[in-house]
Amino acid sequence: MRKFFLTLLVFCGFTANATEIRKLDVWKSGDVFYVDLVGYVDAPISQVYDVLVDYDHLDRLSSSIIESRILEPAEDGTPLVYTLTRKCVFVFCGKIEKIERLELEPLHHIIAIAIPERSNVVHGLSEWNLSEQDNGTLIEFHQELDPDFWVPPVFGPMMIKKVMRQGGRRAILRVEYYARIAAGLSAEEPPPLKRKRKRRSDHGQ
Repeated sequence: MRKFFLTLLVFCGFTANATEIRKLDVWKSGDVFYVDLVGYVDAPISQVYDVLVDYDHLDRLSSSIIESRILEPAEDGTPLVYTLTRKCVFVFCGKIEKIERLELEPLHHIIAIAIPERSNVVHGLSEWNLSEQDNGTLIEFHQELDPDFWVPPVFGPMMIKKVMRQGGRRAILRVEYYARIAAGLSAEEPPPLKRKRKRRSDHGQ
């Protein structure tokens, strides 16, 4: 569920300037967590897309992202990426380590599918659809996650939704900031990221 916190962190909480959340649904069915989000970012679609697929620098977007990088492609040529993320809620901390296959339609569509035997998730899928709107970018995000470790029952959809809004506000501001800078537009630099120290309660390792 930590990647759930993570990937979500990067794409939620649209609140600054012209950014906004237009839809945010979180639910659980069996062991699988689901998220649907629609938000608007005040930055050009080309630069927003570039920021989201810059896997070598995702750690600049959220303090939960410990490491990310592009790997050698699969034998069939499919792009592969590695991410290591960490998120804490109260005293419970956990890590998600994933290797994902990417399906890309430049500027408009990104799908990341976890490879279970090379990750600590049973199932993981993240999907982004981007479209131009009002001189900015509309982001439609869907995620599914079934973590391959125990998650306390208290971490239900309502708590996850709260975490998404809190941490996501900071992350999406950084997506917008880097996209606007890349486009040569003015942008106010967001606050620096604060990395949390490792706790003994870390799970999923």
